[in-house]
Amino acid sequence: MNITISGQQEGEEFHITINPNIETINLSSLNIDRIDLTQISICTKLITLNLSSNNIIEIDLKPLKKCKKLQSIDLSNNQIIRVDLTPLSMCLKLETLNLQNNLLNEINLKPIRNNKKLKIINFDYNLLNKIEIDEETQWSNIKELRFYSNEIKKIRLDSLTLCKKIKEIDLGDNRISKINLKPLANYTNISSLSLERNRLKNINLKQLGEKHKSYVVCTDPDVKIKGLESNKKKNKIRIVYSKGKYYSEEQEQLLDQFMKEEKKERREKRAKLVGKVQNFYRG
Repeated sequence: MNITISGQQEGEEFHITINPNIETINLSSLNIDRIDLTQISICTKLITLNLSSNNIIEIDLKPLKKCKKLQSIDLSNNQIIRVDLTPLSMCLKLETLNLQNNLLNEINLKPIRNNKKLKIINFDYNLLNKIEIDEETQWSNIKELRFYSNEIKKIRLDSLTLCKKIKEIDLGDNRISKINLKPLANYTNISSLSLERNRLKNINLKQLGEKHKSYVVCTDPDVKIKGLESNKKKNKIRIVYSKGKYYSEEQEQLLDQFMKEEKKERREKRAKLVGKVQNFYRG
């Protein structure tokens, strides 16, 4: 017996019939505005859920609690203004969580602190100014943690002390003015740390210790880097400057202006959508 997934697509109701034994649901690029996942709770063999590149504003993930085999969720390139990840705490086989390019201004990652199989968490291109991460996060297999192009002012890396397999941390294009790298001292697999286009005045590489094999730090040319010489002698580090390497000064200014305008556009779009949702619930 098949099940039906319903929702709204370009202002019109839609219904999709699927087999409950399905392993992959791909509903990307269909101009979906709203989707009801209730029936998906019956899909206990589901491995991949792809709802990317739609116009979804809000989504209830509760039905996914029973999808114990779920490994990948792709909600990227939507207009999601808020999402509760609590239901995913039951999806212990989850490896990839992608919410890139949405309109989130805060995210609570504490509910998924025990999802040990997570490998990739991507929140690039949102409006995040608040990230909650549990101090004893159990992401023992995490490899990529991405928060590029948000509005983050501070982030506690000591919440990731058990994430020993992490390779890439991308915090570029945010508002970070200070960062403590000491918690990364035991991340011997880290190969890329992106801190470019922030408000940092200095970075202390001595905090990374001596255990790392090699790594790349991406930053801006006006940032003072401490401990660089001792790392260079051991061929352990390569500094990549985001500015002045590929573009002229004029091009860099244009790029900075473009990125500022892009974030402003995201903020304005979010404000309109929040107002729209509030009016809907009042009605």
